[in-house]
Amino acid sequence: LDNDETEWRQQVRLQFDGGSRVVVCACTALPGSYRSRSGYVVVFDDVTELLQAQREAAWGEVARRLAHEIKNPLTPIQLSAEQLRRKCLGVVDEASGKLLDRATQTIVQQVEAMRDMVDAFSDYARAPEMNRTNLDLNALIRQVADLYPAQQNQPAVLLSLAEDLPETGADAVRVRQVMHNLIRNALEAMEGQSDAEVLVKTQLVTASKGERILISVTDNGPGLPAADKEKIFEPYVTTKSKGTGLGLAIVKKLIDEHGGDIVIESEVGKGTTVEIYLPVVAVAPGSTPVSGGDSNRRQRA
Repeated sequence: LDNDETEWRQQVRLQFDGGSRVVVCACTALPGSYRSRSGYVVVFDDVTELLQAQREAAWGEVARRLAHEIKNPLTPIQLSAEQLRRKCLGVVDEASGKLLDRATQTIVQQVEAMRDMVDAFSDYARAPEMNRTNLDLNALIRQVADLYPAQQNQPAVLLSLAEDLPETGADAVRVRQVMHNLIRNALEAMEGQSDAEVLVKTQLVTASKGERILISVTDNGPGLPAADKEKIFEPYVTTKSKGTGLGLAIVKKLIDEHGGDIVIESEVGKGTTVEIYLPVVAVAPGSTPVSGGDSNRRQRA
């Protein structure tokens, strides 16, 4: 306005402690007399969730295409390598046989690794068919934690579960997938750390959206830099040396489908906490409720 620029539009990212928001600002001059203007109108439009929905749709399409194009040739590649090994291993000299054995095993192992990656693509691209039931989240979390027994030089998975936690309408398979992803991420982040531990907590909280169940997974690992924390839920973003970078993107998508929210708090050198907020929704027999969060997201998308 100081430069007499009265018609403009600009996208601005606002940073704050809990993350960031993307705002589109647009300005126009109000009509006035030929000698002077009456004033200006500046509109601020928060487009954060719209941009997120667009990114998720785009990545979902990429994942679908990659899964389709990569999966088709994997089986014939593996079968051909196994057949080559069976047919030729006994008819070549010892040195060539060892080379053939190593080469075919490498092919088969890499095909399996690619198949795991394709499955991750498919999980991200697939719209979940929600099968909601009244779920005891504490019982489910205990079942998942039992699969990670404390062993020598392995991080311990500790539980602190609220006794008064109500049941809520959720898809048990999807929530179990979420918990496995979060616990595995925490364990892998602390690999080789002697005092490593993971704490899983549940509690009932009251927020502006009503009663919510809070599930938090905390580790005392290396933590995340602020720059990584900003984009950690985006597809193919990872701070680990191995993995597809789809784990937390899938977690966020599944929580969104439940009408919940997920946030991450992390500090370098002190550890990371992932917090999941799920609405308390009762499921009538034979029904599959859609929470306000689901319908709002569809409208925005």
